Parts: sequence; C-alpha cells; structure tokens
Amino acid sequence: MRRYFTYIFILGCLSIFSQRIQNVNVSLVNSQNQGTNSQVLVRFTLTAGQSCSGYEILHCTDSLNYLQIYNYSGVCGNTTADESFNFTHGSPGIEMTNYYKVSIPGFETSAPYRIYVGKTTPKPNILVFPNPVFSQEFIHLRFYNYVGTKVEGFIFSQFGKIIKPLLLDIKQDHSEVSINDLNDGLYIVWLTDGNWLFRSKFIVKRT
Repeated sequence: MRRYFTYIFILGCLSIFSQRIQNVNVSLVNSQNQGTNSQVLVRFTLTAGQSCSGYEILHCTDSLNYLQIYNYSGVCGNTTADESFNFTHGSPGIEMTNYYKVSIPGFETSAPYRIYVGKTTPKPNILVFPNPVFSQEFIHLRFYNYVGTKVEGFIFSQFGKIIKPLLLDIKQDHSEVSINDLNDGLYIVWLTDGNWLFRSKFIVKRT
C-alpha cells in the first residue's frame, strides 16, 4: 500500500511539472533604435499547474553552449489557467543562427528553437520640407528606408495640442499635407503605421 501511494505521489509530481512549457515561438521584431529585424522576441506559455519560482531564457549561437540571458526570479504559473510570457532579446548574433531555450530551473527545459538574424537595415525616417514654411500651402514629407504605403497621426503644436489629424497615402516615398490653415509657430508631425514611429518638426513663418 505504501508503495502504491509513493507511486501515485511521484506521478502527481511529474504531472505538475512535466511539459509545463508549451507553444514556444521565436520571431524577429523591429527595433526603433537599431534598425529592422535586429531583435528576437521569445514567447511561450506556461500551462496551468503549481506555481514555480521563476524561469530562464537561454541562448547560444553554436547550438551547444547555452548561456542565461534572462532570469525571472518571481513566482510564475497559475493553478487554474495557462499564462503567456515573452522576452525580447535586444542583442542577438547578427548574420547567424540564434538558438533559444526556455527553462524552469530544476524541473524542465524546452527543446531548442532557432532563428536566423540577418544584417540590420537603416531606421526609417522622414524629412519635412520646405522648412521653414513661408508662403507655401503644403508641406512635403519624404520617407527614407520605408516601404509602407499608409501612415496616420497628427500635427501637434509646440505645446502638445492636436492641431489636425492625418491619414496619409505614400506614393514613391512621398506624401504632402495642407497647412494653409496653420498660424505662425513651431509644429510637430507625428506619424505611425502601427510599427514604425515618425516624428519631425517644422516652422510656419508667414509674417
């Protein structure tokens, strides 16, 4: 009987921690500071069960010698529901394959997941012209290192007040905005496509 209960106890412990790490995914994400596709997002799910005291993200570029790049030392896991976690690796190996594992120290380590990180590309940006504006009724926006076709945003005053909303089509890296209703002053163009953020200042000086 004791042997039976011992067996049941061992099975219970294994079921608590066995294959808790699920749905591991690694993907490239854009970096606003370093260029496109220069960071790696690691996502995973911890299935419902006994809480654990932290997890680790392991990384290497040779598929063998893994090092810890992130350590979450708090309580994780939920007894009644699955929990999702993510970590962004800001400095993966460039122009090489990167390998990742998720680990619950002492209990479980996931299989390795790999992704190739290519060479970074320049950050997209915009140029507003003419600047300053004197008698012109439009400002022109020239987009650099950007392949999108639509952006939206606002023109703000220098004090942060929204002056007008913007929804722009980009054709051949160019768009234009009517500013004939703007008074003299400093303005900020703020645009986004949901991924990249564009921001530039211009001055209206009609008098």
